[in-house]
Amino acid sequence: MIRHLKDILQHLKKQDLEYLGDIFEQDYPSRMKKAELVSELAVYLSSSPAEWLNLMPERDLMLLLRIREAGPDVRLNEYYPDYPSVLEYAGIVSAYPVDDPDSIYHEVWMSREVFRKVMPYLDEALLKGFESGRFQAERRMLGYLNLYGIIPYGLFVDLMDDSLGVILRSPLLKLCRCFAQDGAYYVCTPCIDSVEDVLKERSVFEEITDYRAFSDEEVLEAGGGAPEFVFGLATESGAALDEMLRSLGYEGADLAWEEHEIWMCAQDPERNLALFDALSRKGDAILSQEDYDRCVEIIADYANHLPKWRLCGYSADETGAMRVYVDASGEMAEGTPHWEMPRPSISEGYTDLIETTPELDALTAMMPPGFPFGMAIPHVAENDPCPCGSGLKYKYCHGRHKS
Repeated sequence: MIRHLKDILQHLKKQDLEYLGDIFEQDYPSRMKKAELVSELAVYLSSSPAEWLNLMPERDLMLLLRIREAGPDVRLNEYYPDYPSVLEYAGIVSAYPVDDPDSIYHEVWMSREVFRKVMPYLDEALLKGFESGRFQAERRMLGYLNLYGIIPYGLFVDLMDDSLGVILRSPLLKLCRCFAQDGAYYVCTPCIDSVEDVLKERSVFEEITDYRAFSDEEVLEAGGGAPEFVFGLATESGAALDEMLRSLGYEGADLAWEEHEIWMCAQDPERNLALFDALSRKGDAILSQEDYDRCVEIIADYANHLPKWRLCGYSADETGAMRVYVDASGEMAEGTPHWEMPRPSISEGYTDLIETTPELDALTAMMPPGFPFGMAIPHVAENDPCPCGSGLKYKYCHGRHKS
């Protein structure tokens, strides 16, 4: 195991190794050379799994549980998470992208040697995490950060209250970015890609001067299921979303991941089109344009109900800002960040018809109204709806059969 970990750790920068030492509460002197850091960390991780497992976040221990159920050297397809697993980062859990560059999965596994060293202590670590209240504190911390996105450090301390002492030792707080902006200190959810963008766009909403209050139940809901956080499914719009996704064939981990992705996409104007990717991935289950439109409206309604990072936890429904529209008819104040989701339109193609015949008339009658049928196959952009009328993007429908 020591040799395996050395092979992984030696590819990290010295700064990253020092960061790992901090996470595992190993106080190495700054003058220590990189080779020495690699050796010290590898020896510690190999010799003291019963100790460092009790520091690991719930998310990491649940990953180990899935790996144990699969067995050593068995590669599992896991969704790419919004923030890294500590155990993957340290090389204890091996991770590698799958062959498909467009895949939303990566492979994770544990070598037989590491498996034998670590797994005997997993159940005890899980039990201690639950009984000590550490997992509950982690969920509360992640819940507040996921609901607000970015909050002042002083408010974070007040919100965590009695749980703060537990959280200060958690690797989760070290994964969540703490930063200074204009003399103020903030804590940021690990799910945010660009802190600067969120703060810049938040400043547009000058009328929002406070942070929305949430119940403890809401906070724990928002922080559970890491890293595939899901929120608001008990509401009317959330229940409609869940029912719709299930009707398309989503279940289990796939369902949780799609709902999480919709929540995350609802936070970022740059990702608004990805809000509807769940429909593309199950396009065969959508039988008509009417079904597609209904699904789009359900997702838009749910997205407008969700707390927004740029609105300090308030939703589009509560503020009227940053709404997701399924057409371009909504009126917003100029310069206010918001989304408009135009109805799909088919790209223009070739419209000169050849001489008509009964056979051609019969074929044309099968096409949707306005379908440009002519001498050549009409041009359809890959992100336009397929002209067959399925409601799917062309690249996910007929386009996927192109050679």
